Amino acid sequence: MKRLVLLPLLAATVALAQKTATLPADLTLRQALEIALMNNSTLRTAAANMERASGKYEQVRSSLLPELSAVARQAYLTTNLQGIGIDLPTPSRIQGPFGSMDARAIFSQDLLNIASLRSWQSFSSHRDSSRFLVQDAREVVTLNVVGAYLQALRAKATRDTLTKQTKLACDLYKITTDRLKRGVASELDANRAKQKVNSLEQNRQEAEQAYVAAKLTLAGLLEANVTSDFEVSDPDAYGSGGTMDKDASLRAALATRPDYRAAEAAVRAAEYDVKSFEAARLPTLTLRASDGQSGTYPDHNVNTYSVAGLLTYPIFTSGRIGGQIREAKAALEEATAALDKNRSQIEVEVLTAVSGVEWAMKQVETSSQNLGLSRQEVDLSRVRFVQGVADNTEVVNAQDRLTQADDASIRAQYTLGLARANLARAMGGAERAYRK
Repeated sequence: MKRLVLLPLLAATVALAQKTATLPADLTLRQALEIALMNNSTLRTAAANMERASGKYEQVRSSLLPELSAVARQAYLTTNLQGIGIDLPTPSRIQGPFGSMDARAIFSQDLLNIASLRSWQSFSSHRDSSRFLVQDAREVVTLNVVGAYLQALRAKATRDTLTKQTKLACDLYKITTDRLKRGVASELDANRAKQKVNSLEQNRQEAEQAYVAAKLTLAGLLEANVTSDFEVSDPDAYGSGGTMDKDASLRAALATRPDYRAAEAAVRAAEYDVKSFEAARLPTLTLRASDGQSGTYPDHNVNTYSVAGLLTYPIFTSGRIGGQIREAKAALEEATAALDKNRSQIEVEVLTAVSGVEWAMKQVETSSQNLGLSRQEVDLSRVRFVQGVADNTEVVNAQDRLTQADDASIRAQYTLGLARANLARAMGGAERAYRK
């Protein structure tokens, strides 16, 4: 019995594994985005919601279009004529059995139905809103992937920098031990140099683990085969360029942000809902026609047809329409409030992103200058130590400052890259910017 239960589970697991994307050995940002935008469950959910909205749109639209159906009937009947008000001088009140056949095509079309028209326009706007929400989900996924990729690049850069610094410290320790053997350096110098080697090696090991964790986080976000057996090395993830004018950025964001356009479509849908319920008080006109064969049996029949117009006018609905209008107006107010809130949020995000890029660019410039000075200090202090002018304290202190400068430079590059990604997202063009 257990084997029968496990077999379907095993089959499902194998099928899932076959659908899971395998990451390349060198993962670029564009490859990561393509995998994420194909596999991400948030996008699949948004696409399913759009399909649901499209299906509802087609259902509502069908009420405005003509309908054609065919009906065929063959029956054998008995009837009591007196029961339907026909009193004939016959010995039996029961007539039959006799055949009754009818086969015809039936046509129906609403000639005037304002409520259905407004309802169709409402669901058209709902469908537009769902489509924009799919685009917005793609923007969010893009931003998350870029952020995770930048974090992995930062962890890798930190590891590589600490590897170089550890080698530099090892070289200093070797020089110190050689000078100790020649009697021109002290045990304290060798001890100090060895401590620096051990400290940097410990930091390098921590950075290696942080890089592995960042890659696993990225793989999980891609919903691919979760592994750390790949490398990230795409400098395009840091983005390029500066910022636009703040007012121009705001105008561009409000024109292109899919979440804002989705909120606008939701407001239009709510407005049409109100008009649809208000139009329910208007008369509707429907055309119905049928044509076919009628008789006792298929070989004994004649052609018959009917054409009718149906005018319907609601006189008293016990407050149903009024209640629907109130509910629709409340939904409209809610959608309008959501649109205003979304606009304010976009303004905050754009202005924050613009100032963030400007600040990060200054940080990169400053940290780059300081990194150059720190490297120069290390070189100069090493020369002084080799020449015997000073002990290796200056070199160790210089290496400490170089470590801090390297970390500040890496952090500034990461901050600038993330700020650019935030700006691209704030303006509604993250996917377009990073998948080019």
